[in-house]
Amino acid sequence: LARARTCSMNVPFISVIIPTYNRKESLLRTLHSLSRQTYPAERFEVIVVDDGGKDDTATVAQHHFPFKLHYLHQTNQGATFARNLGATLSQGQYLVFVDDDIELEAPTIQALVDELTSRQQTIVLGTLRLPAELKNDSLFARLGHQHDSAQHAAESVPFQDCMTGLLAVTKQDFRDLGMFQDPTSGWPNWDDVDFGYRASRAGFSFWRSSAAVAQHWDYSVADLQTSTQRWYRASRSAPRLFLRHPDLQGQIPMFRDKDPIEWRRDPPTLVLRKLARQVVSSWPALRSMEKIVEVLEPRGPSPPLMKRLYRWISSAHIYHGYRHGLREIRNQSTTN
Repeated sequence: LARARTCSMNVPFISVIIPTYNRKESLLRTLHSLSRQTYPAERFEVIVVDDGGKDDTATVAQHHFPFKLHYLHQTNQGATFARNLGATLSQGQYLVFVDDDIELEAPTIQALVDELTSRQQTIVLGTLRLPAELKNDSLFARLGHQHDSAQHAAESVPFQDCMTGLLAVTKQDFRDLGMFQDPTSGWPNWDDVDFGYRASRAGFSFWRSSAAVAQHWDYSVADLQTSTQRWYRASRSAPRLFLRHPDLQGQIPMFRDKDPIEWRRDPPTLVLRKLARQVVSSWPALRSMEKIVEVLEPRGPSPPLMKRLYRWISSAHIYHGYRHGLREIRNQSTTN
């Protein structure tokens, strides 16, 4: 017994940090998945930071879990502040950030820790998959996540893939990097890409663990309309990210052909791409594509055709959101 206790104490202590907002049932699913981890329950704590929610999320603290659960309630300040608050109060040597719509498979925490302990200056990301239940709900979700079940080797990924849904980092590195920051003062605020960019500039690498797998109950990608609304909002705030980090301009692929044409600076190939993007993303073209999808979906259309239409429609909404954000910045500059 004494030997087992000594071995357990040699296992790193982990702090799992979960920001949440009015998602009690989803949060409970996340917490129950943490209770099934192969990582010793006595060697990790879970810190739930309720970001000003108005439901009965606080009752999760009354549930019994094998790990120590801390529940905190803050005034509504956003997930970025919630994550930082949890990190500040944490006791762990390593931090694992988990969103409240993530259901972790049993080996996930152990896999994240294994990667962190075997690499220096590394941020480890989990592998997120859309649950079959959500994929089966719509053709859009099914075609967009066809390869979720495929097994891939662990791999190095670019900083642009940094996502806070399932991310692990040492506590010291997190502090040294300045923690998460809000680069856009809005939602979505691109705090994950901002963190990834700053970490990359500081010499950090990014590693996606194929053994750290979780189901992402992301209802925003379950249908085309909800997904495009989210992309519009995210794209609208993106210009503020580039305003803060000008060197990021052109490094996020989805925005490379969304900027206005710079006739004296853009190479001919980029000019052509931007012209094509303007045509395909025009409101008449977009509304026509949406009508075609509306007609075809119930009729069992060709998957390649639908995937192409979905991609063009999504890109058009990204284009309009991004241009909206650029106009807001320009108008604000003119006013000031």
